[in-house]
Amino acid sequence: MADIKNRKTQAISWDSHKDNSHTRDAAPVQDNAANQDAQFRKIPMAELIRTYRKKARISQQDLGEMLGVTRNTVVNWEGGKYRPDIDLLLPLCDIFGITLYELFGTEDLSLEISSHENDLLKQYRQISPLSQRIVDRMVDCILYEESEDRNCRLARHARLVGILEVAAAAGDGLGFSDIPMESCRFVFINDVNRKADAVLAIKGDSMMPRYHSGDMVYVQFTQSPNVGEDVICRSKEGFHIKRLGEDGPYSLNPDIPFTLTSPDDHVETIGRVLGIVNSSADFPTEEEGDLLRELRYEDIEEFREKYHLTES
Repeated sequence: MADIKNRKTQAISWDSHKDNSHTRDAAPVQDNAANQDAQFRKIPMAELIRTYRKKARISQQDLGEMLGVTRNTVVNWEGGKYRPDIDLLLPLCDIFGITLYELFGTEDLSLEISSHENDLLKQYRQISPLSQRIVDRMVDCILYEESEDRNCRLARHARLVGILEVAAAAGDGLGFSDIPMESCRFVFINDVNRKADAVLAIKGDSMMPRYHSGDMVYVQFTQSPNVGEDVICRSKEGFHIKRLGEDGPYSLNPDIPFTLTSPDDHVETIGRVLGIVNSSADFPTEEEGDLLRELRYEDIEEFREKYHLTES
């Protein structure tokens, strides 16, 4: 009890409380503060005091002496006839080894540990060192198995896609392995990107209102898209996203028609657009990305070699 005055606690305020010399031994239940009584009716104070006293193996007589009150006062507390004076709440908590929240039958939601977890900790401290080591090994094993399962599910539900460079590669008739990539990254597999090979960021408004500048789209490499599909093609100007018509690719926005800039330029289709990337859902978090790069290192190296990437 030497540290009672130094304990950091949250302030408890009862506006109707009047401190007097009779409160400790004979503090009858009053109805002069409705909200105070409503609060107390929700708290099994009498039961909690009795429970914690027995758990601490302290008699009513001893508890009274420790608090400077009579045994009869403790009996009345546990019987619900009287309540402890507010000045005795902290000493009660110190004697029982509990917090004010536990004494009042509530949880401190600001803490990361629940009352159930706190009970488990107390039980852990009561068992022998040998039993503690057994528990430690059991917990370590469980955590390892859960970690392995989580890693497997993460790796299984992610796949690599390339990030296309904005500028087209020089030369004609290049194979898909020669398509210029900036890097590669993981995406979580869904119905949209299941067959995607790469991601391309859109610049410009020529395909509004379907696509907007800044959107990213999934691309599946193919040189045989169907008429009516949105496609990715390239010219000397770089990559373009267009709608494939009977006469070739065209813009959806009539104010920005698709034209070649020089007579010797031509358009080469490299793939179809599968859909728009949902950045908030499709991309792993930074932590998940780090873990995937560790788990799928060989896949990354294979991808980088295929597309001649020097950095991942």
